[in-house]
Amino acid sequence: VIANGDITTPEKARYVLAYSGADAVMIGRAAQGRPWLFREIEYFLQTGEHLAAPEVAEIHAVLLAHVAELYDFYGEYTGLRIARKHISWYTKGLAGSAHFRHQMNQLESVDVQMTAVNEFFSEQALRGSRLNYSEGIAA
Repeated sequence: VIANGDITTPEKARYVLAYSGADAVMIGRAAQGRPWLFREIEYFLQTGEHLAAPEVAEIHAVLLAHVAELYDFYGEYTGLRIARKHISWYTKGLAGSAHFRHQMNQLESVDVQMTAVNEFFSEQALRGSRLNYSEGIAA
């Protein structure tokens, strides 16, 4: 049996497993822009402890690879537009992300979009080497 539905944190995964008696949990929307959620849940279920937040450089690289695949698969015009929502998911809750996401939705070229992403993550790195959700939890 696999349980799913609103599993957005390691604690919720543990609770759902204990409450339901399920063999596993299925993560859905909570992983959009947070692919590291799976390792956080796995580690928490095994140890009862939290992993440190992901490093800014790691997530920056993952996001760049992700949107590059979108551009390659869909072409620049459509890929740029589809990338907007993915970029928003990756950056939700990070310092300055509300303004960044608003600006991102108005950009009309891949080069400008990539420059904006690189600048945003450079600003995040100035705040520390790990992601810091100052605008709420990205869930």
